[in-house]
Amino acid sequence: MRIIFFFLLIPINILHSQLNLPVNDSLQNFLFAKSTLDTPIIITENGIFEYLSDWEYTSFVDNSFKKELDNLDQLNHANFFTIINSKELYIISNGAGPVFVYRDNNFKRIDNSSLHKNQFGGARFIYNNKIHIYGGYGFWSFKSFITFFDNNISQWDLLYNESKYTPPGRWKPIYNLINDKLYVLGGRSGLAGSIEQDESFSDLFYFDFIKKEFVNVGKLNPKISTTYSLFSAPKIEDNILILNNKNLTKIDFKNLTFTNYSRGKAFSGVDNKYPSFISNQNLFYISDVNGEKFLNSLDISSIDESFSSESFSLLEKPNNLSLKNYILFGLFIALIFWIILKIFSFKDFIKGLILYDEKNIYYNNGSVFITSKERALISYLSEKPFITAPELNSIISDQQFAKSHFTSLRNRLLDELNEKLFKLTKNERCIIETKDPKDKRVKVYKADSSIIKKKTGFLTFLFKR
Repeated sequence: MRIIFFFLLIPINILHSQLNLPVNDSLQNFLFAKSTLDTPIIITENGIFEYLSDWEYTSFVDNSFKKELDNLDQLNHANFFTIINSKELYIISNGAGPVFVYRDNNFKRIDNSSLHKNQFGGARFIYNNKIHIYGGYGFWSFKSFITFFDNNISQWDLLYNESKYTPPGRWKPIYNLINDKLYVLGGRSGLAGSIEQDESFSDLFYFDFIKKEFVNVGKLNPKISTTYSLFSAPKIEDNILILNNKNLTKIDFKNLTFTNYSRGKAFSGVDNKYPSFISNQNLFYISDVNGEKFLNSLDISSIDESFSSESFSLLEKPNNLSLKNYILFGLFIALIFWIILKIFSFKDFIKGLILYDEKNIYYNNGSVFITSKERALISYLSEKPFITAPELNSIISDQQFAKSHFTSLRNRLLDELNEKLFKLTKNERCIIETKDPKDKRVKVYKADSSIIKKKTGFLTFLFKR
C-alpha cells in the first residue's frame, strides 16, 4: 500500500499534512471516524483501518457485522453515523433505529428497534451517558423533539419536556452541548435535491435539560455563513469549528460570537461529505484532489495568531432605540395622524361652500371669474347675514345717482353674479332680495343657499382652526 506524506511549512508556522486513504477511491462504503483513543479510523464492513504512525488494519473476528448490514443499509455516512459514549464506539442508523457497539473486535447490534429513519439528519450528542438525537426528518415531516437510546430496554424513547415555546422542526442544524444546554443554530426544512424549495432557519435557541424547556436566544447575524451537514462539528473546549473551502469558523455559544479564519487556499479541497474531528490540537478532515481522497491534519494550536481572522456577534444587532427616540417617533406618528384628520376635516369644510379669492369664486371642483364689485359683495356676505341697499350702492359706486338708476345697477350686478353662481351651484337665485328682519321698510340682500367663505389654504386651515 502506497502512503504519501508531505509537510508544507508555510510562513504562519501551521503544520499541514496530507496522506492517502487506505481504501480504493472507488470504494464509498466506509465510515471516517475518531476512535476511542482519538485516532483517525476508517471503518469498513470487514474491519478497521487505524492511523497511528501508519495505517494499520484489523479485521473483525467474524462476518456477523457484514451480515447485519446486508439486511439494513450500505455502510456509508448517508446511512450511519458514529459516536463515542463511555469510552465505547457506536455505529447508529442515521435517523435512529439500529445501534451497534464495538466490543471484542466486532460491531455488535444491541437494540430491539427497526430501521425507521424517523430523525434523519438530526443533531446527535451524548447527555448523561445516553445517546440523544434532536430534530431530523422522517415520515414526510421535520421533527422538533428529542429522543434518546435507553440501554435498559434497548429502544429509543422520547424525552418529554414542559416547554411553552417549541422551535419549528428541522434537520441538519449546527449544534453544541455545553453543560446542561443543547445550543442549536439554524438548520433546514427542505428535502435533499430540493434546493430551490429549501428553507434555511436563521434562529438560535437552546434546550435546557434541567428545566426541560426550549429558550429562544435570537436571530442570527446574516454575516455568518451556515454550511449545514449531517455531522456534528468538531469541538475544542466549549467552541465548535465548521470547516469549508473558504475558511474555518469558530462558534462560541457562551459569548454569542463567531470568528472566521482564512489564509489563501489553506482549506481548499475540503470534502464535506465526510465528518471532521479534533485530536491533540490537530483538525482531521478528508479532502478531494482531482478525484483522489486524502486524510488531512491541520495544527490549530496557534491558528489565532497565524491565520487572518475576523470576529462578529453571533446574533443580529437589535434595534436599540433610546427612550428619547421612542418619544420622538411617537410624536411624529401622532402628528401624521393629526394631519390626516385635518385633511378629512378640510375636505368636509370646503364641501358645499362658495369660496372666493381675489379673482374667482369656487364651488366644489368648479370656478368662474368675478369682478371687483362682485368680490366686494361676496366678501361682505361672507361676514354679515345680509347687506342693505344703501350699503350695496356704496359698493357699486361712490357717486350719487337717482334712486331708480341705483336700482338698475343693483339688479344688473345681482343678475350677473347669480348667473355665474348658477353655473357653479345650479341654484338660480343664490343671492336674493328680501326685507330687513328688524325694519321691513329697508330692502336687503342675502345669500339664499350654501355658505360663503373666503378661500383659504390647507396650511392656514391647519393652524387656525
